[in-house]
Amino acid sequence: NNYMKPLSLAALLISINLSFVNANPFEDEHRSLLSGGEAAAEVSVVEKYTCKSIIAIGKIRDSGGKGGFQTTDNTDASNKQGGRSLRKGEKKSARSNKEDKPNEPDEDFVCELEDGSVMTIEATDEQLREMRSALRDGNLVSQVSTMEVDIMAQPPEEQLQAVKGGEAIRARVNGDEKKAAKLPPGSIKLRTKKRRLAEHAQRRLGTLFRTNRMLVILVNDIDEKKPPFGADETSDKIFGTYGDQENPSVQLSGCSNNQTSLTPDSGDPAINALMDAPGVVEVDIAISIRPFDGATIENAAIEAANEKLGIRLPGMFDFVAIVIEDCLDSNECGFAAYAYLNSWKSLYVKDYYTYPAIITHELGHNVNLGHSGLAQTYDDWSCSMGNPLWADHLDKMCFNPAKNWQIAHHGAWYVEHKLLLDPKTTPVSSHRLVGVSEYGLIESSYPTALAVMKLETRTSTDFFVGFNRANRQNADNRLASNEVTLITAGNNGEGYSESTFIAGLKQGESYVISDFGGSKEDLTVTVNKIDTSSSPGYADVSIVFGDGSSTPAPTPYCSGKWLKVAVDTDNYPSETSWEVFDKCDNDAVVMSVVEGQYTKAGERYERDKCVADSRYEFIIHDEFGDGVCCSWGSGAYSVEYGDKVVVSGGEFGVYDKITFGSCINSPPTAQPTNKPTTSSPTKAPATSEPTAAPTNVPTKAPTTPPPSAKPTSEPSAAPTTNAPTKVPATPPPSAKPTSEPSAAPTTNAPTKAPVTPLPTALPTAIPTSQPTPTDVGDDSGGGTFREYTTPNIGEANDKAKGVIFTITAKSKDVIITALGIVGVGKDAKNSDVQVYSHSGSYEAFPDDRRGRGKSGRGRGRGKRSSRLFRSSIAAWDEYFEDKVMLNPQEIVDIELDEEITIPAGGTVSVYVLSKKGVSYKASDSNEFDGYAESDDFVLKVGTATKKEFKQTEKLADFAGRIVYETGIAA
Repeated sequence: NNYMKPLSLAALLISINLSFVNANPFEDEHRSLLSGGEAAAEVSVVEKYTCKSIIAIGKIRDSGGKGGFQTTDNTDASNKQGGRSLRKGEKKSARSNKEDKPNEPDEDFVCELEDGSVMTIEATDEQLREMRSALRDGNLVSQVSTMEVDIMAQPPEEQLQAVKGGEAIRARVNGDEKKAAKLPPGSIKLRTKKRRLAEHAQRRLGTLFRTNRMLVILVNDIDEKKPPFGADETSDKIFGTYGDQENPSVQLSGCSNNQTSLTPDSGDPAINALMDAPGVVEVDIAISIRPFDGATIENAAIEAANEKLGIRLPGMFDFVAIVIEDCLDSNECGFAAYAYLNSWKSLYVKDYYTYPAIITHELGHNVNLGHSGLAQTYDDWSCSMGNPLWADHLDKMCFNPAKNWQIAHHGAWYVEHKLLLDPKTTPVSSHRLVGVSEYGLIESSYPTALAVMKLETRTSTDFFVGFNRANRQNADNRLASNEVTLITAGNNGEGYSESTFIAGLKQGESYVISDFGGSKEDLTVTVNKIDTSSSPGYADVSIVFGDGSSTPAPTPYCSGKWLKVAVDTDNYPSETSWEVFDKCDNDAVVMSVVEGQYTKAGERYERDKCVADSRYEFIIHDEFGDGVCCSWGSGAYSVEYGDKVVVSGGEFGVYDKITFGSCINSPPTAQPTNKPTTSSPTKAPATSEPTAAPTNVPTKAPTTPPPSAKPTSEPSAAPTTNAPTKVPATPPPSAKPTSEPSAAPTTNAPTKAPVTPLPTALPTAIPTSQPTPTDVGDDSGGGTFREYTTPNIGEANDKAKGVIFTITAKSKDVIITALGIVGVGKDAKNSDVQVYSHSGSYEAFPDDRRGRGKSGRGRGRGKRSSRLFRSSIAAWDEYFEDKVMLNPQEIVDIELDEEITIPAGGTVSVYVLSKKGVSYKASDSNEFDGYAESDDFVLKVGTATKKEFKQTEKLADFAGRIVYETGIAA
């Protein structure tokens, strides 16, 4: 993505005219998304290929101007933006702002190959619109979603990039002649793995927790065109290496309260020594940057840097910036920079990479932040993701409340002082806001103040409120300075979305959002007071839903506190359940609703009880794992304790939880005999002073939900039977290893899965000396690629929907790249296949064991709780999901989407599922006993299941093949 500098009137009219010319939705002409939209040359299909991922980028044309507000004074632009600052007593509807021209999407897309290089995608206008819409809806997640494309070979004359000394220089991608990826005709067909979506969708936001390693690549092309500044000056301007303090590292540190910064240090002295200056390398590429071909230039620059540093980028670097001189002979590049969303790469032209605010803007895209606009995409001057500051001495502008919420939602920067407010549940409330530039002063001055607040609409589009304090690292702000800003954004404010500036409010001003969340009621945001003379400065606001004047029914006397749980169901009410535990009374269940108890979709259900003043834990579950909002209905939940809403929301995965209250030595309080049925709040706040924002609202769910009751004691030893008595003490990791694979594939497209005929006969028992795995190659790190076929393959006479088993590595790391499995029945069948894994030994499943191994020894036969079942699902990561032609007479290898890594001496659990069934051997041993081993790992007895994560049956020995790579011995 990139930022647009203001167009001249003539250029704007020309661009508008061209946009109408090219707006035919029925046009079937494929366009190159990285080469200006020109029609693609005649090409021929070479092969079909599934991209490792689809990556969203953006490129937008500009007139070469520097943009507005170039002075260093802190101009208040709010009164120049359509009168969105309202005087006391005035009210304006947010609906009226929608009459402005909506923000136009500008993202384009590339296909990422297995080796990390990219390929230009060609698509019709309609397909491009579909992809942009899917990106905003969260159905396409940049660098996560995949799709199948047709790889096209371009004619030789289209590949000529430059001629030097009479020799034709051809562009190359991954060492091959130039190719492009074309979407098949018709609607796009995305594949985004649902169970890993929450984990991977915002994975780049993890970079906001630390000092990030950044590498800058200065490109010198075959025509000796190179950036205007050398390595030393570049290092100084970006990292402050030689004293420049107006740099993006200082800016990120200031906006994040010192949680994030940039460093040129790779962490490896040998690599640092190969750089031309700290954090900077200069490379030569054997192609011209003109005419511009982004994918080809990026690939060439990355390949040259890899060769110079002896690594595979990104490697240890969190961000990599590529810099070229320019891209058009007319000296009008058409864009200043672009970045890959939710990724690590960006590209800059001319001297724009020396502007700190421009770097900050592009790094925002790298961590999955979208643009911010007002009437158009780039005219929000209150946020770095709008129109940033165009000079190397202007850098002090942070992000707006919508972006701040997205960052805080994923556990970074402002997590301790954010609030999700559902006005439909809490119709009247007051709050104190402090600007993010003074976030570090909140705890010592106003510990209950907020940095950002989300107003939950129960739709995918919500509103966000913050105080735009214009000082310190936000001193160069240009819109609504020292005002309360109201921003709207889609994707629930949690994923990629463009945001829109709605209003900047001064003291005494109000703003009315009509038909808030489709409720037919107005919501009014009023600024009661703004004080910039104190340190920190603050703004007091009140939020009123409807008229705020409803009188609640009298509340029966309660000597303790009222505990109230309200749930608005989604389209699948029976999937929702919840429990409240008393943490001071051995996790006694205080209130609960089980699965199936809610039966009506879109209905409000309420439970309340007079309880003792204690410490409680509330856990809400969704059986399908998609929460109660917002994909399948606009559900929500809230919990009130005493006179305060401690949590409200609806967007979660398998579960959400919060702990509130504190333990005191007071007896439980008896529930009164009567209680009003009204759902009205007990009382509106009497003053405009801010109430304490709940500080214990959870920012994200833990990896594994706690058990429904406290265990009585820790186990004194490993279980003496084959039945584990409790969940493993160490929770599995919540994410896949982040390291890059040690070797790139040798081809761009996967070859056909190999098949191996089953032997006609095999020994009936495991031999005392196990077969040696077959070596199939060496990796660059000193390990070996190997294949291991289990010796029981000829005895795989049982079938099930799924087989779960464990593998323990010996003295070396084991990295599994593929699994070979055998189908069932008489003929080959096309089956939906999934492969899951998680670290450590697997947990028990909820259903009763209907069969046992031949030894008659099992884990136990009683049903497990549904909470344990859900915990089990949450712990698993999906490594493969696709249709596979399985054969009952052959082993079919399934290449995993990501490797399963087992550290030396470690154990992982693997779960293989096939809709049409998978063959296995019923075990004669105890569960978790070793039944086969190679030189590198031990396979252990597992179990078969009749359904996905349900109905365990016989003890099972996995039968098939494991393709893996070994690391260096520990």
